Amino acid sequence: MLAAAWLLPGFPLVLAGRFTGLPLVFMFVPLAAALCYLAVRQLPGNWPAFRSPPEATPLHAPQYQATHRKGTQQPAPEQPAPEQPAPEQPAPEQPAPEQPVPERPVPWWALAGTVAVAVVFAVWQIAERTEQIIFLRDPSTYLQVGYWLAHHGTLPIPNSLAAFGGQHTGLSFASVNYYPRASGIVPQFMTGMPIVLAASIWLGGVPAALVTTPLIGACAVLSFGGLAGRLAGPRWAPAAAAVLAISLPEQYTSRSTFSEPLAQVLLFGGLCLLADSLVVKPTVSASGKPRVPGQDMVLAALAGLALGLTILVRIDGLSDILPAVPFLGVLLAARRRQAVPFGVGLVIGVGYGLADGYFLSRPYLDLEAPSLRPLALITAVVIVLTVAAVALTARPAAKAKAKLASLRTAKLARWLPGAAAALTVLIFVGFAIRPLVQTVAGETDPTSIAYVAELQKLAGLPIDGRQQYYQNSLYWVIWYLGIPAVLLGAFGLAVLARRGLRALLTWQDASQALRIWALPGMIALWVIVTVLYRPAVSPDQPWASRRLVPFVLPGLILGAIWASVWLKERAGQLGRTRVTSAVVASCCVASLLIPAALTNFDLGFTKTATGRHLSAHGMAFRRIGTGELAAVTKLCAAIGPHASVVILDSLTADRFAQLVRGMCDTPAAVLTKVTPATVGAVVTGIDGAGRRPILLAENEDELASYGGSPRAVVNLLTTQEAHNLTTPPTRTWFIHYTVWLTIPALPPPGGSAA
Repeated sequence: MLAAAWLLPGFPLVLAGRFTGLPLVFMFVPLAAALCYLAVRQLPGNWPAFRSPPEATPLHAPQYQATHRKGTQQPAPEQPAPEQPAPEQPAPEQPAPEQPVPERPVPWWALAGTVAVAVVFAVWQIAERTEQIIFLRDPSTYLQVGYWLAHHGTLPIPNSLAAFGGQHTGLSFASVNYYPRASGIVPQFMTGMPIVLAASIWLGGVPAALVTTPLIGACAVLSFGGLAGRLAGPRWAPAAAAVLAISLPEQYTSRSTFSEPLAQVLLFGGLCLLADSLVVKPTVSASGKPRVPGQDMVLAALAGLALGLTILVRIDGLSDILPAVPFLGVLLAARRRQAVPFGVGLVIGVGYGLADGYFLSRPYLDLEAPSLRPLALITAVVIVLTVAAVALTARPAAKAKAKLASLRTAKLARWLPGAAAALTVLIFVGFAIRPLVQTVAGETDPTSIAYVAELQKLAGLPIDGRQQYYQNSLYWVIWYLGIPAVLLGAFGLAVLARRGLRALLTWQDASQALRIWALPGMIALWVIVTVLYRPAVSPDQPWASRRLVPFVLPGLILGAIWASVWLKERAGQLGRTRVTSAVVASCCVASLLIPAALTNFDLGFTKTATGRHLSAHGMAFRRIGTGELAAVTKLCAAIGPHASVVILDSLTADRFAQLVRGMCDTPAAVLTKVTPATVGAVVTGIDGAGRRPILLAENEDELASYGGSPRAVVNLLTTQEAHNLTTPPTRTWFIHYTVWLTIPALPPPGGSAA
């Protein structure tokens, strides 16, 4: 809710070019207080669950009468609307529905354990945080845009052409992730993450911004534990949070200014709110009717809003939350009170994201058009089918009841749920054998082809820069979670798919557990299939692992945790002792934690003079970009005031152009056609504008022809992420940044004053 409260007023202010601290804080504080109050004023004391075997709870067992506690209410099944058919007994050939399991109060240690996991995660990631300030990949772009917003409050970024004396031959302002548009520069990506980073920069500058993402990542771990507790039981929340926290991709994206952790916070938080809305008991008016709006409707609206706002953070969120459309259709068909508020909140959140893409990130959307056009078509088809299905259910209650009865006895209702489970398993089998039958080699971008070819050369692999390595996507998951997690996750999702589809076809959910699993399960299956089929990312690791972070790894962990619950209960029934259940539960948790830890820590034995000792060489304790902040501070001091910077090579421009504009507060441009004449013209133009010309280049010899005294102002040897194509990363790589600066003569030797 805090993230939503910051983004809701923040984006309109950016759109209006008035993103400043005081008005934003004035709007944020009351909005945050209101949203948090509405979200927690009435919560369920526990959530519905079901045991896997139908015989676990006799059909004649009475419903569990929960005791009410102050400030909370137990979930109670809602009364069907008048036009909805009353629940019927299943046909003789149908299996008995899962029965509700008596819930115990949430134990204190479950909450304390989940919070402890998040706190340890935050401390750990802050200690190992990166300093990716110099552009190398996306994190520095988010940071630089956030810095610009914090100090200038507007987008696009003006090119400051007047500071160079007007337009000159070869003078450009574009660089990687920054696109020229009219008289400005449009940064790539959505603005949700920079808006959040701007708040940290206001509070404590760049050092505070570098701490922000680890804290957001810790919130994501905490909210994921809450989601797992709602879906699988609160006692499993610490285990689920720990598995996600120990995985390398989660730590990798939480140590730098990636957008994925913020998207997770909104996604997990939205699903938690939705689960609460489906089980909380609405308050009743004096006439005996539920109040409008009740807490169930309020929570549903907040859930839709949070899910929709993920698009403001990541354009890929549009695909991630696509299953919310058919889920909304089911709510409408069931005449649930939460349907309309959930839909309204979803539309508002999605509207924010689409407006951001259209008005502030249009070149980025054009770049992603090959992926967005098929997604738009799929979205349109899903919406049309959902509307048609809802329209078919809008019929008199008698006809609907007769139709429902005939559907329950149809053969389709008997074999289709099993087919859904089988299909889920076959999907994972297909991804497992995919490397044996397919080599994905469809890259067309020359820069990406050259990059992959160079990595192949370094790794001693056959050279084919067109390879994308998407056929190995399931094995990326296995590297980071392990085979047990994938097997348990596939099993859990398959069983849930069977039960969920059966409940949908028979219109029965006696335990009320399947309804809260519906949207998380749909998102998990959809995201796993779409992302693993086409990750749409450069295939080097750990970079490619960021595509697994939003819901591929979390979805599999949720399925694996549910499967662990199922196995524990089966073992308890077969063994008839609590010890048996505890042993099975412990083994399941260990099978999820150990493989993830082995990859992250790269545990092994090191030979020393005193013998062999256990050691950890993995990415768990590897920092990236150490020293970059100090190097940038030195660069800005060397440039000085009242300067205009011209960069003479594309690599230095990609790395430093926006950094100079933002953190050094100095106009910067790149010269794409470097000759004595073009350099002389630009230098003369800068001097005519009353500013000091500064030339930057990667090497000294690039500046030797233009007078002055070239000197090295950046000479930093630091670490970067690995770039492995066929193995998980266990080490960092070195990278050497060099920047030379000179103040050219007026006019420079061989230059022109024209």
